[in-house]
Amino acid sequence: MGSNDDIMHEFVKKELRKLYPSVDGWQIKPAAKSGAKEQGFIVARRILGKSEGAYVLVSFDRTVSPATVDSLMAMAKSEPIPGLASPKMILVVPQNTDVTGISREVTVLPMQNFAWEEKELIWLKRRNQMSEKTSAAKSS
Repeated sequence: MGSNDDIMHEFVKKELRKLYPSVDGWQIKPAAKSGAKEQGFIVARRILGKSEGAYVLVSFDRTVSPATVDSLMAMAKSEPIPGLASPKMILVVPQNTDVTGISREVTVLPMQNFAWEEKELIWLKRRNQMSEKTSAAKSS
């Protein structure tokens, strides 16, 4: 309880809630764990008699492997969205992640809060806060 992974996934859930707000009818639910380290979500809504939805897989890996995409596809097969024949496939990754080789059917969504800087995964908001404090200290 309270691990770094849990906290990082909370930031991703916040980003998803901004993209898919409940006020617009979107429902976001966690996908069943497939044993992989990635966390998956299913976003769906029914509006004006039409279903919309997507499978979202979150990965914090520096390089996205074919196994990660396979996990996304497996999630889509195991948990179909009712009334939707071809939902979107979305992979959420930190900025600067190597996504070469990802098929076009998968949309890559860069995170707003995390990025790879060389070999370090950094929290962008924290880095910005530290820069602001440093700038403020220098100007005083």
